[in-house]
Amino acid sequence: MNFPIPVFFVSLVAFTIFLAFKRNKQTQNQNNANISFLERERLADNTRKKDISNLDYLQFSVKQLPLAKIDDAELSSLEAALSDLAEQKIINLSAYSNTELKLMYGPANLTALSEYDDNYHRLATTLLAYADRLEEIGYTDTAVAVLEYAMELHIQLGQIYLRLAELYLKQHTPENIHSIEKTLLTMEESFASHILPKLKDITENA
Repeated sequence: MNFPIPVFFVSLVAFTIFLAFKRNKQTQNQNNANISFLERERLADNTRKKDISNLDYLQFSVKQLPLAKIDDAELSSLEAALSDLAEQKIINLSAYSNTELKLMYGPANLTALSEYDDNYHRLATTLLAYADRLEEIGYTDTAVAVLEYAMELHIQLGQIYLRLAELYLKQHTPENIHSIEKTLLTMEESFASHILPKLKDITENA
């Protein structure tokens, strides 16, 4: 005697087969990705050392900053850090992975390039901290000048541009915010598209 197979059972079996297929496909895709990564790493580790002396290093100068003109211990510490950075090579390489850097310039340059990239991010955060401290102790105009110099350097730290916009509003010069927008539009699209909406929020909520 034949008994009808319940629809639920058929559906359960079909779903189980589907899950197994998806799992196998994901495993295969992951295996392929691992193989591709290992091959890129092998090529990267065997890349010959390239000349990195002519890369597009950031031209940062402390001559644009009011060093030693204000008697404040915190400012003095930040100024010392900025003066040290002015003597270092600085470049933003955050868009590249270590593997990509090795493929481009050879593994022998990775340590130096990582150091130069670290210098970039230290410069960005130190300039922001320097401007914040200036504003905190009443030197708003000077803080604006520091942030404008950071903007001139196209430093990719969103808080620099947002803080500058806030200070323009504090100075009752909202028209200057247009210069921030224009600068952002000349920078990397991924960075600009992240900051511009926040800049718009600041102006609309002022």
